[in-house]
Amino acid sequence: MAVSTRHMTRHHDYSRLFIALAVLGGVIALAPIVAAIAGLGGAGVGARTAFASAPSGEYVVLGRNEGKVDVISVARPEDPGSVTEITRVAHLDGFTSTGAVSPDGKRLALVTVDGGSGSHPVASLNVIDMESGRIVRAAENVVPGQSPLWSADGGDLVFTRMPSGNESQGPIHLLRVSRDGDRERRLREFTSALGVYPVGYDSEGRLVTVILDAAGTSVDREGAERLPLSTNLTRDWKVSPDGLQIAFVDVDATAGVEYIARTARLDGRSVESLSAQVSALGTAWNPATNDPSFGVEPGAGDPTGRIQELSAAGFDVPLGYSASGKALTVNHWSGGSFDEPGRPQLQVIAGNSRVTYEDQTRFFGWSSR
Repeated sequence: MAVSTRHMTRHHDYSRLFIALAVLGGVIALAPIVAAIAGLGGAGVGARTAFASAPSGEYVVLGRNEGKVDVISVARPEDPGSVTEITRVAHLDGFTSTGAVSPDGKRLALVTVDGGSGSHPVASLNVIDMESGRIVRAAENVVPGQSPLWSADGGDLVFTRMPSGNESQGPIHLLRVSRDGDRERRLREFTSALGVYPVGYDSEGRLVTVILDAAGTSVDREGAERLPLSTNLTRDWKVSPDGLQIAFVDVDATAGVEYIARTARLDGRSVESLSAQVSALGTAWNPATNDPSFGVEPGAGDPTGRIQELSAAGFDVPLGYSASGKALTVNHWSGGSFDEPGRPQLQVIAGNSRVTYEDQTRFFGWSSR
């Protein structure tokens, strides 16, 4: 039986953003609609991974949850039968790691619930060298379920921590740490925010952070005036490759729950809907064209950025383009609407072809060799 995406919950994410969105009708805010979502000994070094000698090309970095461990792998879409395991990361049963690939494609930063309990999870920020298999614990006591943000040079990571223990009370700290776990420092403290999400860098290299609070959604940048985005809560934020725009989904709860595709200039000039009340989920920017893509609900029209082209049934929620812009990872849903989404599959679209990864449940990013 299909499960309504408007009421799906990802287990064990206790940020105040999710508490706020539950009040708005059980909306999920951080990840696109997806049904699924350590005993790390510091800098343990294993043998060179198979990825170290893999052929040149673009690789999608994937995760498979096996209960108490995430299996991290890479795959070449042009060779659908080839999935190369990189390493395994232990975690508390019932949780799945979230993360991001570094700009140079050589490392994967993972937020992993590796302590505490189901009701009070404790997460760590770990960095995996995908060629050596080396795992470094860069930070502890981080907010579960977040995607850490890499600096442009791949040397540092930005993340959030709630000193109160991921409860709904207390401040949210925004921090930066080196990928080796050195030089951790606090950037900002937010005392009245529902959620704090570092999402990218603008055209001048300033950190872009999305803030959700009682007034709605705004963008905070280092040394710049805060930019209001919406009086609503929002989700699926992505900064454009040129750093001049941000794409996001506006969660309008005035009459039921509607998800509206929007873009905004980071210089504050405009916040717009791509088309009148286009129902959409998920965002991705094509680095080759600097154009946004949204996952459009079937029957919602044909706005700029629509990716619903290769399948007569179902819909796609975009996750991320490869560096060349020639391939796009999506969650493909077999159903006909967001309310009745059907069965999800992780797929890569390249040209007129699709590759389905049946047993993979998590997309972390792309790597190039």
